[in-house]
Amino acid sequence: YAEANCPPEETRLPTLRTAAGKTVPESGEKGGPYHSLLLEVTETDLRPAPKNVPDAVIAGAVEAALLRPEAEIVSVFHRRLERGYPTPHVEREKALAEALPLLKAAGILSRGRFGAWRYEISNQDHSLMMGVEAADHVVRGCPELTLDFPEVVNRPEFKAEVDTRTFEGTGGWERDEGEGRSGT
Repeated sequence: YAEANCPPEETRLPTLRTAAGKTVPESGEKGGPYHSLLLEVTETDLRPAPKNVPDAVIAGAVEAALLRPEAEIVSVFHRRLERGYPTPHVEREKALAEALPLLKAAGILSRGRFGAWRYEISNQDHSLMMGVEAADHVVRGCPELTLDFPEVVNRPEFKAEVDTRTFEGTGGWERDEGEGRSGT
C-alpha cells in the first residue's frame, strides 16, 4: 500500500473505537467489542489480485492502521465475483448518454446500487433516493437529482438545502450541453 493511499499517521479511524465513541483499549481482554470490516479488492489484466487475497487484505489493513497487528480475527469471508459492479472510466458519461435513454425508451429506469453505472452515487442513501426520485419522475415529472446531478447531491450542505419533492416538473434544473450539469 502506497503512503498516498493511507490517511496520515495521526488520524484516528472509527474502527478503533466502540459504538459509543470510546477508544478501544490498547491491551486487555480480547472478548470484544468486535467490529466488522468490509474491504474490496479490484483486479484487472494489468493488476491481478494477490494469490492469497485474505492474507494480503489483512496485511494491508494492518499497514493502513485499520487493524492492530495483535487484533483477534474471529472470521474471514472471501468471495471473488467475476463482475462485481461497473467501474468508472473516461468514456463513461458518453456511454451513459446513449445507454440510459435507450433503457428509458424501453420502459426501464436503471437505478439502484449500481443500476445507473455511477459509482459516486452508489451508497445506500443514494440508492434509496434514486428509487424515490424515479417514482416521483414517473408519477409527477420531477427531475431525478441524484442521477442527473451527483456533484450537487454529494455536497455536505445539499441535504439541508433541497427537498427534491418541492420541484414541479423539470423547472429549476437543466442539463448543460457541456461536460457538467447545473441548477438554474
